[in-house]
Amino acid sequence: MPIVPAFTLGFIRCKENNKILMLNRNKAPWMGKWNGVGGKINPNESPLDCMIREAQEETGLMLTQFEPRGILTWEIYSKEEEEKEKGQEKGSGSLFHKKKENGGGGGATVVQRALKHANLASTGGLYLFTADITIDQYEHYRTPMVYDDEGILCWKDLDWITFEFNLGVVDNIGANLAKIFEAKEDDLFQIKYENIQLVGNEYIPGGAAPFFEKK
Repeated sequence: MPIVPAFTLGFIRCKENNKILMLNRNKAPWMGKWNGVGGKINPNESPLDCMIREAQEETGLMLTQFEPRGILTWEIYSKEEEEKEKGQEKGSGSLFHKKKENGGGGGATVVQRALKHANLASTGGLYLFTADITIDQYEHYRTPMVYDDEGILCWKDLDWITFEFNLGVVDNIGANLAKIFEAKEDDLFQIKYENIQLVGNEYIPGGAAPFFEKK
């Protein structure tokens, strides 16, 4: 089944001092990790409208100058799950039916448990956005602060976020944020996880064009 991006993710920057507003998440997915702001696109809502709404809800900032920076897709799998699926491909013996019979119970892999807790599919996508604010706006937005129950907001240096051994940042964001601020609307970021380990991270300029052709 083709991936249909259902979420937005945005990063607010003060370009004059290279500070990025980051959210240490209080909820799954990525509970306890630093990430951008964003959320699920509502029915009949454009990705941009979703980004503006989510940014306001999570930070209190009413920003309309978000720039589209492409699409990020993810694939999350486990070898254990793949082996089970290969051995249970027929009829009611399939992994899908077993999970339904067991109610998704104790035999679930760490991937299945994590996805269920976060209410996410093992494959999916989101629209990326960035917005620049002025140094005056930055100085009037003091952090750290808790604006709502999503988590703690704090301005962070871009170099801090992208530092290779910073384990407190969502790993695919630390690896890609510098590119995201330069990306175009039709660029594609493809990430792949085995369990909770990032095993694939590819940036494809122009690779998101087919997503827009489907509309």
